Amino acid sequence: MTDYATSVNLQDPLLERPSTETSYITAKSIPISTRYGYVLVTQQGKPDRTPIVTYHDVGYNSATQFHHFFAFNEMAAITDNFTIYHINAPGQEDRANPLPATSVYPSMEELAETVNDVFNHLEIKTAIGFGVGVGANILTRFALKYPSKMYGLILINGVSRGINYFEGFTLKWPTKDMPQTTWTDPLLTYLIWYHLGFETQTAHPDLVQSLRRHLEENVNAKNVIKLLNSFLKRTPIIMERPNEMNKNANPPITLTCTIMHITGFTSPHKDDVIDTNDKCDPTKSSYVEFSDCGGAVLDEQPAKTAEAIRLFLQGLGHISHMSIPKYSIANRVAEQAAENKRRNGSLGRISRRGSAPFDSVDSGLYRRDSQEDDTVGDDYYGHELQLRVDSFDDRNVKL
Repeated sequence: MTDYATSVNLQDPLLERPSTETSYITAKSIPISTRYGYVLVTQQGKPDRTPIVTYHDVGYNSATQFHHFFAFNEMAAITDNFTIYHINAPGQEDRANPLPATSVYPSMEELAETVNDVFNHLEIKTAIGFGVGVGANILTRFALKYPSKMYGLILINGVSRGINYFEGFTLKWPTKDMPQTTWTDPLLTYLIWYHLGFETQTAHPDLVQSLRRHLEENVNAKNVIKLLNSFLKRTPIIMERPNEMNKNANPPITLTCTIMHITGFTSPHKDDVIDTNDKCDPTKSSYVEFSDCGGAVLDEQPAKTAEAIRLFLQGLGHISHMSIPKYSIANRVAEQAAENKRRNGSLGRISRRGSAPFDSVDSGLYRRDSQEDDTVGDDYYGHELQLRVDSFDDRNVKL
């Protein structure tokens, strides 16, 4: 076992145990020994509830990617009703000590095995996964290998393929003679593009400055580069959309749990997310795209992401007592679809314009994943309230 114990630092105030039961939004730390080294897991939410297990992207950790998002007001229903376990990849937690220079960082498959070790240590039988970027890739591998341990997956910018020719060419200069301990300008530029995309960099220079400052000041560059190297050397995740020939394959050839893929319209990973969604069972997979958004979904559209997650969890049978906000996206599209059915006798194309619940006005479109056009069948809305809960089941959504 590779020894990463020296990288774990428990002095971070964000990781201190909450002093009262009412402060459960504050994260507490749980160091766990796995077969590939120590990982630091942080816990939010009320204890002894349905578990949600998160995994962060490269350049982030549980604190910088998830803690503040789960403390967001729109996520109160989640932290009130779930126990959230945030997994930090080895050496990625706040104020982590440098990993040993001679250590070999775990591969993506090996990091997926550390997730299983975390499940065993915490005695988690089954959970809902929530991964971003690299974390989405790791949780997908875990869910494929241990299908009984994951019954729901929320994947933001999830990539299932290996490095293609274009990406390899793009990476040739940033990673040429890539140092093992410090940032270079080409490498920082690549990571900023990876997280934001070109359009977001132009539209939100404040996000660019914030991300660059975060990478330069808040993370251990040596440790992040090790994780980045593992991701850049990843093998493709072998998945295939089920059909009559392979639907009973053992082991499964695709994810068996309910999945929600989320990305932004200008995300640099949008095509990869669509490709991954196309490899999933269309009866269990949903695709959600935010129109006014790039790659940093949690930063650019946190309220809409929170609403999508609430609807997804309600579709899984959780927090069913929670009402959907009167002017939510789901209500708006439900009303448009119901009106369309009243006028035309069927559910054709939904109007792409309407009032939005947040600052910007976005277009809304729901369509079946298994159809090529932008229509939904007559059976889509048997009951308007059920629509609002199940609106992410077997549908593509553009918001």
